[in-house]
Parts: sequence; structure tokens; C-alpha cells
Amino acid sequence: MADGFVPFHALTSSDDVAHGELAVALGAEFETVRAASLDAALAPMVAELAPLTSGSPAEQLLGAEAILSRHLQAEAREHRDLGIGDLLPHEVAERGRGHELAVALVALEAARRAGLELSLVASTEAVYLAHPELDEPVLLAPEPEADWQLLDARELDQPELSWQCAHEAAALLLSLILERTHETGHIAHELLAAELSLVLPLDDDEQERMQTQLASVRARLN
Repeated sequence: MADGFVPFHALTSSDDVAHGELAVALGAEFETVRAASLDAALAPMVAELAPLTSGSPAEQLLGAEAILSRHLQAEAREHRDLGIGDLLPHEVAERGRGHELAVALVALEAARRAGLELSLVASTEAVYLAHPELDEPVLLAPEPEADWQLLDARELDQPELSWQCAHEAAALLLSLILERTHETGHIAHELLAAELSLVLPLDDDEQERMQTQLASVRARLN
């Protein structure tokens, strides 16, 4: 449960919920999140990002590249533990490290608190930050075990890049949690992730798929 946060179930009904806000609420479904601890973890990054609001979208991304590199780092797969801590935004904020999607969502929450309008872009292979008001296809990537990098989307061999709303980002995060907990045999968390997936506004095909997955997890409990 979360201390001082709007519950995940309540936020999923909002069309304009922020990426980081929804992701933090999702993490709070798996373990307790203290608002004061999260605020303290994000405060240095927020303070450095805030002055960027006076700059152009390009200047904001350029400034964010250096700032995020000092505070957040995506972990290489071989360095991740067998739990889900690297997928929970509040833990990633406190550690300064984690899965690249969780790292991106923490960065978006810090940016939101600082007044920056960054958003999430993803393919089947990677996630990026971008500025909705920037005409050039510039992406900011959380590189594993390295600094963040500005990239030109036209130079990437990833034609399926698309903007991800907060609900879609939460669905991606839950998919990773489902995969991880299935691999590690943490069936209680796997069941919770399957149940939470159905709280999101899914299309009919995805709703049916998640209902089937939930039934499969429940069957293994019997």
C-alpha cells in the first residue's frame, strides 16, 4: 500500500494521469511506498531539472541528458536480481538503478515534478524519453551501465516506435513483472500483476488475453 498516494485502481480511470504517477501507484500495490522517502529520493533530480523549463524543447532534452546521467542508470540484465525491485519505480528512485523501463518512468516522474513535459516512446526492443513539442525526432535513451544518450530516431533500426500513454506504460511494466514472477515462481506477485492488468483500459483482444492469463495463474494455485 502507499502512504499519501492515490491508489492505482483510482488512477486508471483517468485519461490524463501522468506516467510516473501511475507507475508509482502500481509499485505501491506490491509493497509499501512512503511518500516522504520517494520525495527525498527524487528531490535532487527535480531541483536540477526545474531550471530547464525556461529552455526550448531541444534545450530541455539536452539538459536532461546530463542530469539524468548523474542520477539514474539502467542496469545490464546480468546485474539484475531475481526479485522485482528493479521494476518498482520507488525502489529504482531510491537506488538510482533499475530496469530501463522503470528508470524511464522514474525520470518522467522527476520531470513532471520539475515542470517538464517529457513523455515515453517505445518499440518492442527499447524505451526512450521524448519531448512532444519537439519537431525533430530526437530521443533520450537510458543506456545500460552507461550515461543517457540523445539519439536520432531516423538512425535507429526500429520502425515500430510509438508514443506510450501512462496506461500503456503501466501495461508494459506489468508485463515485465508477470514474466519475471513466472520465471522465479513468485506466484503471489504473478497473480497480483495479472489482476492489476485487468484494471487497465484494455482493448477487447488484450482483455481476453489477460483473462486467460489470470485464469492460468489461478489454476496453478489450486
